[in-house]
Amino acid sequence: MRVLPLLVLSLVLFGCSHQSTPIATSNPPPIDVTTKLDFVQKYLALASFPQAGAILSSFTSSEQSYLSQHSLDYLRLKGVYLTQTKQINKAEKHYQTAVKSFPNDIVLLNNYGVFLLGNEHFVQACNYFEKVVLLSSQNSFSGLINLSRCELGFKKVDMARMYLQRAKEINNLPYIGLLTELNLALILGDLSGARQSYNKIQAKQKNAPYIEHKNEYECLLQQFNAAELDSTHYSSSRPPFACVVQGIEYGIWNSRKQ
Repeated sequence: MRVLPLLVLSLVLFGCSHQSTPIATSNPPPIDVTTKLDFVQKYLALASFPQAGAILSSFTSSEQSYLSQHSLDYLRLKGVYLTQTKQINKAEKHYQTAVKSFPNDIVLLNNYGVFLLGNEHFVQACNYFEKVVLLSSQNSFSGLINLSRCELGFKKVDMARMYLQRAKEINNLPYIGLLTELNLALILGDLSGARQSYNKIQAKQKNAPYIEHKNEYECLLQQFNAAELDSTHYSSSRPPFACVVQGIEYGIWNSRKQ
């Protein structure tokens, strides 16, 4: 089972800090603490949340205090864990404190944006994604994909396409990026591009089926099949933003009988 939140959570932790103020390193944590964090990251990547939580809970009060002030890895991992296990109040408090301490860390900012979006704070989340992209000099892969989806939610198709193209120049799109690419192609009436995106999505589904974004995938599948069956009728009759998750049309399209 793949682990993907509403948007793209960053689990690439080490060496990713863009914090302008150096982190104190005069008293580095013991080696066993670093080893524990390595295991937390591995368990989170495998969606083994009880194991990850058990390790995070095993830190002493003094270790937690030290790590909260000096370890971005700890703050990032704990934020992902609290988000994925839907501990809403704890996650909110954690991120508010973390981004105050490290306001320019793009991983924390991106993941806080994902948390906010999951709790229906759409505009605030998109503001964080925009900040991530600006701080990273346009090179945050996760931030670019998330910001592309935000712009699509605001029906700014050209901006959404621009940010997604920048992400594609950095790396191959993950599943959620391909869904966004397919959505854009359908909105623009680019059936050839839609076929390419659809084939990539099917290849990923075949290798490891995704359960996240199920409604979005099914909506796009309906749109794509309609276009393939009758492209002329589809181009004039489709609700153009039907599958945009944040758009009000999404619920209408999803409830229609096709």
